[in-house]
Amino acid sequence: MKLLLKIRMFILSCLVLTCAQLNAAWFSATGQAVVVDGNVEHARQLATEEAIKQALLFAGANVRSVQKITNGLLMNDHLEVRAMGEVSSVELIDEIHEDGVVTVSIRADIFAQKSQCSAADYTKKIATTYFPIRYEAQASTGRVQKMGQEIALNMQAMMNQLTPGMQLAHIEPYVFDWHKADVSTHAKSLANKTNTQYVLTLVIDDISVNKQKSSPFEFYKDALYLRAFDFTLNLINGATGETLYTKSYRSTAPWDYSPTTSVDVASLDFWRSHYGVNIKHLLQESITDLEEFATCQPTMGRVLQVANNQLQINLGRTHQVQAGDQLTLFNVKQITDPFGQEYRQFVLHPTTLVVRQVFSNTATVSAIDNSLLGNVQPNDYVARQ
Repeated sequence: MKLLLKIRMFILSCLVLTCAQLNAAWFSATGQAVVVDGNVEHARQLATEEAIKQALLFAGANVRSVQKITNGLLMNDHLEVRAMGEVSSVELIDEIHEDGVVTVSIRADIFAQKSQCSAADYTKKIATTYFPIRYEAQASTGRVQKMGQEIALNMQAMMNQLTPGMQLAHIEPYVFDWHKADVSTHAKSLANKTNTQYVLTLVIDDISVNKQKSSPFEFYKDALYLRAFDFTLNLINGATGETLYTKSYRSTAPWDYSPTTSVDVASLDFWRSHYGVNIKHLLQESITDLEEFATCQPTMGRVLQVANNQLQINLGRTHQVQAGDQLTLFNVKQITDPFGQEYRQFVLHPTTLVVRQVFSNTATVSAIDNSLLGNVQPNDYVARQ
């Protein structure tokens, strides 16, 4: 049975050192895991992995492989980390077993590095809606029809805290059934309305509840209910409607409530329950996966206005744009081959743009060689590669 995590992280110290181009810092973090079915070893492993992951995320890095643990000790101090950081060493400094919970504290020496792609310098803004539940009848158990709304809001808070290069900037306050819609068309409309580059669609595929079978000798125990939490997410290019990334997540966690109890999914009690903690753990995993994919994707913006051989674009200081940055200008055309198959054609402008002035959410750009910018129109695009 999958173990569930209840995570607390405390950044206890941050000693900054300067060595060539690297900045080293010690990060201390604490992870907790609930012991289920007496599996203490698995709880210890998950708690330690979570502590390491939290420290890396806070430092601006992401774990690509997990730590191997034997008898409660870190046996392999090498972690594969994305280009934004490197782990020099990891130490296990404390381990506590109390009330069915394993608490592990670690200290990691993390070296922050310059990103390997210029696109990572810009903040990528994302829009979405409240998340739909594919089979709405499943929400009747616990009366959790608003679960999609609360999960969207929690994901926004987590993403904006953990991923400085990626921001869930806007949530439309309604549930949209992405699994029933023309995703490409609606995604482009939502991105244009919210002035964002990407659209995130998340569909909650399964929240069914099942009663766990118990031994005949354990008739005195209360019934244990398990509830699925499965979802599929997609990241869509708001300019083209193209689905860039898709992944499904599957999990099961104890449902700490009677099937007839009405549960407030916005309450602290729910988010501290086994099921709520499991949701947060899976959301964090999906956010890490998204950031890993999107970091070096081109950051795109739209041309808002053309005047006096200068362009106003919808990227600005909030996207980390700086004067002197160089951008590529292009437009997107839809073409059809003789067999009726449609393709997107990206037509690049021959002149590189340079950022002249930066404002909060916009910037002024012009040709780097001050040449004439011909055939440029509003809703053409710029990109940081």
